[in-house]
Amino acid sequence: ELWSTIRDYAEFWGGILLVLGLLTRPASFVLFITMCAAVYFHLASTGVQGFPFGHVENYSYNFEEPALYGFIFLLFFFNGAGPVSLDSLIYSKIGSENAEADSA
Repeated sequence: ELWSTIRDYAEFWGGILLVLGLLTRPASFVLFITMCAAVYFHLASTGVQGFPFGHVENYSYNFEEPALYGFIFLLFFFNGAGPVSLDSLIYSKIGSENAEADSA
């Protein structure tokens, strides 16, 4: 029950931070770990389901969706938030203040 509470908070706050582009790398890393746990849960409960050539009922392996999201969060972890984010805005303000302090 503790793990489900931690997962709920990680997904809720991590999703909000990721959408805003604030603390993108730490948030995406936490979400990546959450998706790794989801992949493990699905593999432990249903196995690999004949991957890659098995025929499954819903035409999708149970671990496919969390694995896809895990790779997307890993992409955000390595690439960062991008130019239209709060992280970028904060870093540009800090960079301009440092440049002014160096020139003075």
